[in-house]
Amino acid sequence: MQYVTRPMLKASTLLDKFIGFTFEEMDLAGDIILKALEKELAKTKKKYDKYLGIQEIGEATTRQQTILYNVEQRYNDLDNLVHDLKKLIDFSKRIRDPNWLKKQDEV
Repeated sequence: MQYVTRPMLKASTLLDKFIGFTFEEMDLAGDIILKALEKELAKTKKKYDKYLGIQEIGEATTRQQTILYNVEQRYNDLDNLVHDLKKLIDFSKRIRDPNWLKKQDEV
């Protein structure tokens, strides 16, 4: 079993405070976080579409326009976060592949 973190035996403050995660546990945690972010992204998109519709027909109040702006910012931030996390998970899986370096040499 391979661990992501390793104890630093010469660091006196860390001798009894070591927490290690296996790669499988890290994958599971990443999947759980990704699923939660995607769920939040879907809720934010639904709210964004609601206020965008009000804005497009010209019936939006100042408060609704402010909400639209804030929801749009949140949606863009969540979308970027989900995209970056997916890239990080894919990269993590690629570098753990034992044939990864061989594949890099062939390209």
